[in-house]
Amino acid sequence: MKGFYIRWAVVIGVALVLAWLAAQHYDREVKTITPEQLLAARSEGTVRVIGMVQAGSLTIVPQEASSTPSDTAPGADPSTTTPPNTIAMILAEFELTGRQARLLVHYDGPADDNLRELKTLVVVGHLTADGATGSAAPHQPDTRRFEAHALDLLPNYGFIAAAYLLALIPLALFLFGMERRVAILYTVIKETTAYQPETER
Repeated sequence: MKGFYIRWAVVIGVALVLAWLAAQHYDREVKTITPEQLLAARSEGTVRVIGMVQAGSLTIVPQEASSTPSDTAPGADPSTTTPPNTIAMILAEFELTGRQARLLVHYDGPADDNLRELKTLVVVGHLTADGATGSAAPHQPDTRRFEAHALDLLPNYGFIAAAYLLALIPLALFLFGMERRVAILYTVIKETTAYQPETER
């Protein structure tokens, strides 16, 4: 039984380490903050801000499309080569609203169909260091600008993590109980046969 508990202690330890690493990755790469949290914390570096595009604030200016190299083998017939992939680029400005604050966003990146008014989305970028501190009045735009280079949809990682936990925890408890019963049964059989007297042939 000692080896059984040692094995499960190692399994639990590995699971806790993986959970800690996942939490660290979530904080660095996935976690989103609101405009209020961004302006209050004066966060530096790249952050992910969630909010709704204010109605009437969105302006989009198309830019020259960028192209990615095509897969062309050296010496191949130009008529049979794959044309390069073009990505439509845009410049956009809009206000991202939270519960009590608005954030002026300048987006320079690929065109995205999700970028529209009254749409809740996540912008990835950084807050400009220069400029005034902005008004503290509710629902007033801050004079600082958020430079965004990517857009993302609302994260559903909480639901995904909950679904995994609801599936894995009962499975782990079931395996623990089954292995424990097998270990107890093995110990009983071993003790019973170890002291069984030899029968005469």
